[in-house]
Amino acid sequence: MRTVRRAVLACTGAMAVVAMAVIGLMMLTISLDVVLRFALSAPTDWAYPLNAAGVLVSTSLAVPHLYATGHHISMDLLHRALPPALRRAADVVVSLATAFLGIVLAISAGRSTVVAYAGGLTGAGTFNIPLWLPDAVLCVTGVFLVLVAVLFPPGPTDDGVAAVPGDPGARAEADGIAGGVRA
Repeated sequence: MRTVRRAVLACTGAMAVVAMAVIGLMMLTISLDVVLRFALSAPTDWAYPLNAAGVLVSTSLAVPHLYATGHHISMDLLHRALPPALRRAADVVVSLATAFLGIVLAISAGRSTVVAYAGGLTGAGTFNIPLWLPDAVLCVTGVFLVLVAVLFPPGPTDDGVAAVPGDPGARAEADGIAGGVRA
């Protein structure tokens, strides 16, 4: 189980790195578009659709890793104030909701990917992004959301280290990983 958890965490870490690279590319393309628009009065026709897809890709690729490492947005103040029994119940609800979202996302995005690819669907405008690309990213995100919800459950892990949403270090420490990098 530990090997599977490490493999999934490595995959989600790689997805997060791709998300960071996409954000960097978005910064460059937006800067280029601004310079071309205001200095040369010649804006690009590709920057807006490319960056719209980039926001979707960067956000969705980062989510599974943030969940697995406990760095996602959470209600820590409320969570810590709950009695232990309610805290465990809240953790189970979060885990189940994450798994459910992952299943719905994987299935619906998977179907959309097939339809968009088979139909040759592209985005509107002069720069047409094939719609199966962002759909495929959403499908992968859904699969990994299910995996992290199952493999990084609330409560004690198989080695006794607490691994709850909102506890940034516990899950990674349970697998000997510090900040998403092997220690």
